[in-house]
Amino acid sequence: MLLTFSSCSKERETIIPQGSEVNEATVFKFNNESGVWRLFKNGEEWIAKGAATNRNYKRVAELGGNCIRTYSTSEESSPSILSEAYKNNLYVNMGLYISRERDGFDYNDEGKVAAQLEACRKLVRRFRNHPAVMCWSIGNEAESMYTNTKLWTAINDIAKMIHEEDPNHPVTTTLASSNVANVKLIVEMAPELDFLCINSYYPNPMNIQANLVSAGWSKPWMITEFGQQGTWTTSIPKTSFGTLIEETSTQKAQRYKEIYEKAVIPNLDKGCLGSFPFVWGYQNHGEVLTWYGLFDKAGNTFGAVDEIQKYWTGKYPEKLAPVIADRNAMLLNGKIADESIILSPSSENTASVSASSPWGSTLSYQWLIYQEGTADADGSLPDGISGLIEDETLQAINFKAPKAVGNYRLLVFVRDTNRKVALSVIPFCVK
Repeated sequence: MLLTFSSCSKERETIIPQGSEVNEATVFKFNNESGVWRLFKNGEEWIAKGAATNRNYKRVAELGGNCIRTYSTSEESSPSILSEAYKNNLYVNMGLYISRERDGFDYNDEGKVAAQLEACRKLVRRFRNHPAVMCWSIGNEAESMYTNTKLWTAINDIAKMIHEEDPNHPVTTTLASSNVANVKLIVEMAPELDFLCINSYYPNPMNIQANLVSAGWSKPWMITEFGQQGTWTTSIPKTSFGTLIEETSTQKAQRYKEIYEKAVIPNLDKGCLGSFPFVWGYQNHGEVLTWYGLFDKAGNTFGAVDEIQKYWTGKYPEKLAPVIADRNAMLLNGKIADESIILSPSSENTASVSASSPWGSTLSYQWLIYQEGTADADGSLPDGISGLIEDETLQAINFKAPKAVGNYRLLVFVRDTNRKVALSVIPFCVK
């Protein structure tokens, strides 16, 4: 059911101002009914329709979601996040940061491991009774590039501590994949975990359920990050000069749709009790700064959000995002991205895009050029190099190549009149 904002939301805000102490925990429990796992919120059956967020929490509720996840919990940031979630009828998968071996942490150091557990205890005690808390997630991809299996013992000890301190919320850990060997170790060494959270990118989510069965995992699970292929995937096409070739936002939307239809919905009776698409907001890190974001920096939504809303509410919004069918719809000097376009410094060039609105909206265009590896002050997409494009608001443009040699990306945002947007990108090289 689509969540809306009513006087109830305002009452909740006055009950729990930001940072206040509360003692009215919402109880989440898993139950196995005739071999089928179910999640209950205060006794009522509930499925996590979540988002892996870095902003725009309110929009989750507006579009039909019911929870968000965080990657860490802190005295500084968590009160405001919980307050914002609570007033918008959202619940929070509370990430508890634990150190990774790849970052220099030694799980053989008993003193450091004990101190880490006590740091987690302090945070659990601080926030366990907030009514917006959904569960506790110990670490995010803590097993990435690890070798010391004492990691799982440490996680199990933290989970046991949380059960003692907070019986109202289940405990999980978030994995970088559904790697069978790792899950087998968790089955053996971390029995205190109530469920598993898994980050997985196309097409790997379709393999999660089978991998968990193979590993002997018999408890519930959730997909806590998912989206199109990760930038680390070797099968992603690259230009001859080594830059990644990006799908259009319309193509990316189909990846989200496919994951819902093939990895989430068919497994709702096979242990999967929630999912969190990534990333609900715009990126401020990563190899390609437009790869994963579900919003542009102005708060407009890409087509993938329409697919998410369809899953959350059971129907598409009336006004769908603009469409850029595939990479062939954007041309630079008559060539597509796959042709590894090389330009001369300061040369004159042309570019165009073919886009449409499913509901007939007038479309507007914004083009920009930025150099690979550069970012805005917060790590997000920069504004672009000024003075290169004659008129950045046209469907077809004339532009000068940058003077400096190097790798660049030409982007076009196509927006409608309903705060929705499509994106296409062509990487090029100046030499």
